[in-house]
Amino acid sequence: MWYGPRVQAPLVVTSLLGHSHVDMALLCLGSLLAHAAEPVRLRLHDDGTLTGEDRARLAEGLAEPEIVARGDAEERLAEHLAARPATRELRRTNPLGLKLVDAAVLGAEERLLFCDTDVLFFRPFSGLWGAEGETVFLHDTQHAYSVRSWQVLREPRLRLAGFVNTGIVGFPRAAYDADLLEWFLAHPAYHRTPVWVEQTAWALLGARHGCRFVDPSRVRLPGERFTPPEGLVALHFVTPRRALLPLYAGWARAAAGAEPVALTTVPAPGCPWWSLAAAELKRRLGS
Repeated sequence: MWYGPRVQAPLVVTSLLGHSHVDMALLCLGSLLAHAAEPVRLRLHDDGTLTGEDRARLAEGLAEPEIVARGDAEERLAEHLAARPATRELRRTNPLGLKLVDAAVLGAEERLLFCDTDVLFFRPFSGLWGAEGETVFLHDTQHAYSVRSWQVLREPRLRLAGFVNTGIVGFPRAAYDADLLEWFLAHPAYHRTPVWVEQTAWALLGARHGCRFVDPSRVRLPGERFTPPEGLVALHFVTPRRALLPLYAGWARAAAGAEPVALTTVPAPGCPWWSLAAAELKRRLGS
């Protein structure tokens, strides 16, 4: 019998990647590998555009990640999608459908741990995805959802967690409700903002299970202007803030070797119709 020290199995962290974001992935996912206190192994879902050269660069720069080809994923998902036409259509037409479907369904681990390729880490950390069994997201600055407030008012099944941002996802696979997801995706009226459909779906799934946010004082979205990220663990460079990413890149190496920050989580609120209506009004007024 072996009584030596136990070796911690690596956390399998999943991401979605295409050819146009390879450079960003090398920077951001590289910073994840460099600063995670726990051992990490990456699983990358190819959106169908990665080239052979891309794969070689990723292997060298990201410690030989597992890469799931889109065609292979489609074969493995055929039975799952056969009775779910709306889910199949989202996956076909919306690249983020692979994040919502492939990443969640195909992994064998008890919990999906997901990190977008535009999350840049600045210092060592632990506990990014919370405790076992928890549903964890990032905190957004708004309710960035594809449904409207009057739809939430009228339909009791549209119960959402508030302020969900899916740059980071920790989700128990046992809580993944594929039938609820199919019901939501089968209603085109709930897809008013296509780029937010995937995030709305996660907010719907998260509300059923109860969800939490990574400490927003440590991991958040950047502001409109560059600010030195002192004290921050990471920033999620959503598309409207993507141009700021090069300004922060040097900071991803500055705190290497520092004591890891033990991240905590906080409860996520719900998203009642009146809160969503306030967010809609604020966007309409441009404030």
